[in-house]
Amino acid sequence: MTNRNKSLHSLRPILLGSASLALLLGMPLAPGGTSGFVTTASAQTQGGSGQYGSGTTHAPGTPGQSMGQGGSTILRGHHGQGGSTGSESGTEGTSSDRKGPRYGGGTNTRQPAPGTTGGRPVWAKEGIPAVELGRLSVARAPASVLGHALTETLANWATMSTTTMTLVIDGVTKTITVAQLYSYPASKFAEIVATNYAAIVRIDSPLENLALIQNYATTGVVPLSNVLPSAKVDLMGIFLGSASDKTIPISTDTVIAMNTILGLNLTPAEIASVAVAAEEVRVAILSGHG
Repeated sequence: MTNRNKSLHSLRPILLGSASLALLLGMPLAPGGTSGFVTTASAQTQGGSGQYGSGTTHAPGTPGQSMGQGGSTILRGHHGQGGSTGSESGTEGTSSDRKGPRYGGGTNTRQPAPGTTGGRPVWAKEGIPAVELGRLSVARAPASVLGHALTETLANWATMSTTTMTLVIDGVTKTITVAQLYSYPASKFAEIVATNYAAIVRIDSPLENLALIQNYATTGVVPLSNVLPSAKVDLMGIFLGSASDKTIPISTDTVIAMNTILGLNLTPAEIASVAVAAEEVRVAILSGHG
């Protein structure tokens, strides 16, 4: 091969490379100043694809939209959903239980009606004397508790009422039933109990005695069968004196408190009489107990 041919053969790669470079430099640039040789993924950005969804325009808040669309009022505009018109807080419920102030009372509000479950008990209100109640504090028990105590007392009374006791009454030995004992005036009941304490059969539970008082006062019917009370205030005095602590005096204020807590609806005269009768029974129990 001649030297001239060798030179031409060596120049061919150089010329081809120069031609390719010239072709490349002569092509127009893509938008943004990049070369027209862009990848398919980059080219798709020109179609308007959003960051999280398609770039197609939708009405704000339209159900079923992709992320990046107008905010939904149901989703309350969470995640910064691209759409500037989306509701930021959403629609709050408008049912009647959301209306009015908390515990404001009225229909469908959260405040229970007076006297219903969750309402303020009567003993928590003003007007009850500041008096020591001791065992009588159980009067604050729920109505269901007092009702259960009354049921048990009446069930036991069927047997208790006919139980006999041999006692000394007015200096004479007598045999009487428990029902007969409860038929005496409160003052005589107290005298018999003080003299024959060890032999006496009686209802001692404060809860049961208070349940009996409440039932008697509100119904007007003697709750204990075969008992013929000397007077209403006498039998109520026996119940209250038996329910009380032996060492805590019973005053008019004590009965006023019980009248309010238990809803006895006693008159002022009845309150005073019950207080006297109950105090006599309390003192007798203390004396007989020793």
